[in-house]
Amino acid sequence: MVQFYRHLFLLSCLWLTQAPASVAAGLTVGVETTDYAPYYFINNNQYSGEARQLLDDFADKNGLSFYYDAMPVPRLFLLFTRDQFDFKFPDNPQWSSGLKSGLTIYYSDPVMKITEAVMTLTDNTGPIRTVGTILGFTTPGISYQLTEGNLILVEASTMEQLFRMLEAGRIDAIYFNVRVAEYASSHREEPLALKVREEYAPYSYAYYLSTMRHPEVINRFNRYLRSLPPDSAFLPSAMPSNTAQQ
Repeated sequence: MVQFYRHLFLLSCLWLTQAPASVAAGLTVGVETTDYAPYYFINNNQYSGEARQLLDDFADKNGLSFYYDAMPVPRLFLLFTRDQFDFKFPDNPQWSSGLKSGLTIYYSDPVMKITEAVMTLTDNTGPIRTVGTILGFTTPGISYQLTEGNLILVEASTMEQLFRMLEAGRIDAIYFNVRVAEYASSHREEPLALKVREEYAPYSYAYYLSTMRHPEVINRFNRYLRSLPPDSAFLPSAMPSNTAQQ
């Protein structure tokens, strides 16, 4: 009997040494350092916001451990496509398609409805020529106008830099998530009043959790999303449900 337990112990040790590193040490989620409150932001060097609430709740209910590795958007895309961490959030199949070419990436069901638009200061009624956004962000809602040369894109590192450029007249407008821009502008020491310029149609899409390593976890995440109340703020309306999709 002693010999049996000794053999069982050795097998257990062998299994632990051969277990996937992601299981033994937790799963790493690549996230953005961008201040995108209330969705996500860095607070006291900790990834915070609604996105973390969602991901932590899913992990807790599924016996997983998520570790968040925050970095600037360009580096995040580069390292994800080099398979440097387990998941990326947020992601979208349309983002950085060139970097993703030839890769097998699995996407979750959509999470959160996002609306982007061209916004100016409320007292600006003039024509728009220059539009600011965050370095590394895509601008699908104005891609045609940029290609045609009707708009010129100016990039900045932070939301506050965009606001200062807007105040100084260095740019005419910003292209950004409407909820984030309104939240950030209202929480400044000197709040800004912004308005959506309706001559540029707002662009709506969703966030996704993505992976190249763990499609089975994506499927569990999808089941978790379907278990949430229909009126949950994490669920975009009129979005289809999927199994892990490439």
